[in-house]
Amino acid sequence: MRVYIISGVYPPEPMTSATTGRDIAEEMTKRGHDVTVITSFPNRPLGKIYPNHHRCWKKVQIRDGYKIINCWHTISKRSMLISRLAENLSFGLTSTFQLIQEPIPDIVYMNTWPLFAQWLNTYALSRRGVPVICSVKDLYPESLLGDKPESQKNVVRSLGRALDRQVYNQSTLVTPLNPIMAEHIISSRSIPAKKVRVVYDWVDASAVARDQPKRNNFRKKHGFSAELFIAMYVGSMTRMAGLKLYVEAAERLSHRQDICILLVGDGAMRKEIESLVKQKGLGNIRLIYPLKPEEVPEVQAAADVLMLSLLAGGADHALPSKLIYYLLSQRPVIASVKEDGPPSRIVRDAKCGYVTQQGCPQDLAYHLEKMADNRISLGELGENARSFAEEHFLKENVISGVCELIEEVGKGEQPLEK
Repeated sequence: MRVYIISGVYPPEPMTSATTGRDIAEEMTKRGHDVTVITSFPNRPLGKIYPNHHRCWKKVQIRDGYKIINCWHTISKRSMLISRLAENLSFGLTSTFQLIQEPIPDIVYMNTWPLFAQWLNTYALSRRGVPVICSVKDLYPESLLGDKPESQKNVVRSLGRALDRQVYNQSTLVTPLNPIMAEHIISSRSIPAKKVRVVYDWVDASAVARDQPKRNNFRKKHGFSAELFIAMYVGSMTRMAGLKLYVEAAERLSHRQDICILLVGDGAMRKEIESLVKQKGLGNIRLIYPLKPEEVPEVQAAADVLMLSLLAGGADHALPSKLIYYLLSQRPVIASVKEDGPPSRIVRDAKCGYVTQQGCPQDLAYHLEKMADNRISLGELGENARSFAEEHFLKENVISGVCELIEEVGKGEQPLEK
């Protein structure tokens, strides 16, 4: 079977969407299929092409028995709507061109950016009668609306949902990340329920072993005592993460010398947050960067609690892959997210921490103090987190089912409901 995977990101980029795409490519190759990956040039999260990579019209390489085609696209060096849309549209055009140039596949697993890249890909593939599995990591235009004026929201909502609806209708199967996202797709896009199948993201837990032995390495390296209560955000510093929340919470915790907030990672918002911390003269919040993917387990092991945040109105139906890694790190989680969204449901179901009022620094500060004053409970919360992640998000428990799904759709079979 000839299998194409279209992925907006791909290793060495550290995002979970990149690694899951690679996992599928490797597993489908092992199963004897002819696999081609069509992807961008690696540049996330900083918007800079990685060393040893040179952006050109088309780069073809063979890796681990399958073909990778990197397509030209613009680069979004800052987390701005216009530059992101330009990157989205340019990759959509060039990836669609490559689809037309290559032999017709039996099945395409599409894990690329909505709205334009998805629409261009599915339009071309539907014209050629190719079955498509559309992997949905986030919902657009919902995530674009945020705090925009209502008049703008109506225009964006109407256009975006029209494109999205067409993408899903032209796809053979739609695979959202969680049940809440699935319910929203079915109701808001008028997509038949039988066409929608929830597929959770997954991770390779071997990189995040239980009972991390290197808990104090990171602390010693950066001069943090073993007694200091560290509340940590780990990952890309994007606008959607709402990082100003942590600066405002740090202001409210300035009287607690035993609590420190750490933001570890890099991204488009890093310099702005650094400037804000300096402007306010805060000594209880620090930014540490860069962060290499292989360093994440040791970094997270140094935390007493890991923090997740999302801007109100953005990514309300998504399940950030960051949360999965947090759970596997065997640490408590405190989440400033939508009350009834997927992350809050996970934290509550896992019994691994607290959900605070979204975007509220007072509530976040209150719960951090509460946890710092009751550290004896942290071990149980962390164990709950790890156990929940092992049950729901391990690669070995998910990847075979995903590949079987691709094979069923590629053969023209109706996937069985599970």
